[in-house]
Amino acid sequence: MGMLEVSVIICTNNPKFEILKRTVEAIIQQTLPQEKWELLIVDNNSNTSVKDLPGFNWPTSVTHLDEAKVGLISARIKGIKEAKADLLVFVDDDNYLKADYLEILIKTMHSMPLLGVLGAGKIVPAFEKPPSNEELPFLRSLAIRNEVRAHFSNAVGYHKAIPFGAGLCIRRSIALNYMESLRTRPLAASLDRKGDTLLSGGDIDLALHSCRDGYLSGVLPELELVHFIPKSRLDQKYLIKIAAGHAASNFLLSQLWNFEGYPENPLMRWARYWKNRLKSNGLSRKILIAEYYADKKARNLWNLNNN
Repeated sequence: MGMLEVSVIICTNNPKFEILKRTVEAIIQQTLPQEKWELLIVDNNSNTSVKDLPGFNWPTSVTHLDEAKVGLISARIKGIKEAKADLLVFVDDDNYLKADYLEILIKTMHSMPLLGVLGAGKIVPAFEKPPSNEELPFLRSLAIRNEVRAHFSNAVGYHKAIPFGAGLCIRRSIALNYMESLRTRPLAASLDRKGDTLLSGGDIDLALHSCRDGYLSGVLPELELVHFIPKSRLDQKYLIKIAAGHAASNFLLSQLWNFEGYPENPLMRWARYWKNRLKSNGLSRKILIAEYYADKKARNLWNLNNN
């Protein structure tokens, strides 16, 4: 284990076995020598144990972990606790890393000691079915990214330098500080997916601890992965639900990290909402309505917990 440089952590709950199999195969095929990485599969209370993945021989470098408490943050914490390397990489169970992903990550993190967190600049969608023209404007909510240049910053408000959770690499010391911070920030512990709740701010909250701890956050276009998107995620109900989750998460993050751009005057918010609602229609209007009420609910939750 002396050569170990990176712990790859896959958190999964009731995965599609064929997709998870491809995710694991993409890691096995990395150009980084296998003795330099370990793979941790965190089974987050799946109905069928991930160990029983049919027709697949797990490599010897895989460690299977069970986390009974449902929720992505709980599963990530389990992975952080058990990881042995100084660099941790979170890979979703529907991500296919490009073959040189881990190698580029390690070289970049070693060459930039002030870089605390680094992620993919290119997250390429692999659609099970093509999106419609009406759905195209809302695909960013599905964690798609196409940066043409690198972005680095230690400013919590510079979003281009903040990686998505898919393929996110973080120094273990920062991840441990993040884990400890959840003890005194109960709302932060609720910022990610749990069952059918599609909140999505946990990866950003994790990444921002890099800036808080005096490191840089970065996104690199040379880091590329494919994100498989099943047809169910192009269903309008799903797109509306995930947009609402983003709206709620974004407001809570803005308060936890003191972002600007969230005016508190309810009359101004209401007037802006109706102005935009009258100009919109179809899926766009449905998403606007869902975002407005999710934001409103998040504000009430914040006020309830801080008064």
